[in-house]
Amino acid sequence: MKRADIERIAELARLELSDEEYEVLTRDCQAILAYFEAIRGVDVEGATPTGALEQPAPMREDRVDHDELVRPPRDTAPAWRDGYFVLPRLAALDAGDEPGPS
Repeated sequence: MKRADIERIAELARLELSDEEYEVLTRDCQAILAYFEAIRGVDVEGATPTGALEQPAPMREDRVDHDELVRPPRDTAPAWRDGYFVLPRLAALDAGDEPGPS
């Protein structure tokens, strides 16, 4: 991985990086990619799986549970009507013409 690659990624992510940050990230990405290359070269032929791969996960009943709230929303709402929060009207809607497709 080259600095140009890091610059492109930073541009796509809209990140502003210093020269020092570019150097550090380039070096770190090169080390990560080198590690993956080392892993790719490991001979796993004949290796036996371990851990969760030996047995499938136990099945459980598929059901929906709801967490009970300590306080219902209406108790914390500044205003509540007919099961809904009541909020102030948007000032932009009071200006006359409502926005619409142009």
